[in-house]
Amino acid sequence: MDLKKKENLVLQIIKKNIKLKKINNYNLSVGQISEWDSLVHLNIFLEIKKKFNKVDINNASNVRSVKDWIKLIRNIYK
Repeated sequence: MDLKKKENLVLQIIKKNIKLKKINNYNLSVGQISEWDSLVHLNIFLEIKKKFNKVDINNASNVRSVKDWIKLIRNIYK
């Protein structure tokens, strides 16, 4: 899977979990909208971890926003 497809998969996972059809702002982060609370954030992590074996709690511990998730995947799979 190429990097762009990985990024799109991350976006799909986030959109599904926070129940948005489209993400216009990649700075959107946990706590900014009521649909993205700490439990949803954990679910996003678990689903991304399931899809991307190299993602773990250590490299994802500082992830808070859509942009952070995309950056993490780029850094791991570049």
